[in-house]
Amino acid sequence: MAVIIAVEATPTFQPLEILTDSKYVINGLTTHLGTWEDRGWIGIKNAPLFKKVAHLLRKCTAPTSFRWVKGHDRIEGNEESDRLAKEGAVKDTEDRIDLTIPVEFDTQGAKLNTLTQALAYRGIKESQHPAP
Repeated sequence: MAVIIAVEATPTFQPLEILTDSKYVINGLTTHLGTWEDRGWIGIKNAPLFKKVAHLLRKCTAPTSFRWVKGHDRIEGNEESDRLAKEGAVKDTEDRIDLTIPVEFDTQGAKLNTLTQALAYRGIKESQHPAP
């Protein structure tokens, strides 16, 4: 969520360096993003957040870079991010977060060349909503 807020707060023409202690976020947005999109986001945790960030980053005309920093190492922005996350975790009410992306960007389904029987089955299971 912090990456979404940072990208939204930065003009699209301004270079951006995102410091994070999350290798999951860095690897997800750099190494794994193409594969996740090809797989139709099937089985990907936090897919709506990653989709939103990917959309926002693709709107940027200036480069964006990611740098891993050690957590709890007195880095001001990282410490503030941790503080805000803890504050948010104990709130009584949820914040409304707009994770919508344009329809033309929201690709659906896996590419055929990446589809396996197991992936197809998992995608079917994810798309089914349990009866109330």
